[in-house]
Amino acid sequence: MDRFHAAPRLRSARAFTPAAALLVVSALALPAPSVAAPRAAALGPVAAGASSPQVTLAEVNTMVDPAATHLPDLTDLLRQSAETELRAIDWGKERLRRGYKVSAAVTRLESVREGRTLRASCAVSAAVRDERGALLVIVEGRVRAEEEGSALASVERGALEGAVHGAMHRLPEAIRNAQ
Repeated sequence: MDRFHAAPRLRSARAFTPAAALLVVSALALPAPSVAAPRAAALGPVAAGASSPQVTLAEVNTMVDPAATHLPDLTDLLRQSAETELRAIDWGKERLRRGYKVSAAVTRLESVREGRTLRASCAVSAAVRDERGALLVIVEGRVRAEEEGSALASVERGALEGAVHGAMHRLPEAIRNAQ
């Protein structure tokens, strides 16, 4: 269910043309009802050496109406989850040539109750820019979660965390192929 979009060199991924990629990024930014202030959170060096490149979470936002979710602050949860996932990646073995900025967005979060079964689906996109601001790649993670219980917030949070994991753990390969 997860997929990533990168430069045409990747045969197994759908590639965006530069114009289409800009439209996707614009679509992610314009209708967002909630946008967290850009806060460059450095996630530590990604290669050996004092002046090594860094992967930075630049911004997070959501296209989901806050009234449509059972999560209290979706952008804060997205930021926490994205930072955790990026820290879990062993960037040192990637031998990145420069620094990168990641922008993450919740593009969909829906949940439904069917008897005692709770279902949620979530999609998260992550756009990667190099230190000059050039868009390199957009990856997406999508998850459907299901659990028994009574708290829709719990299944929504599980779907969010799974979608963030799916998107963030595609970044090393996507960046490597785009370098």
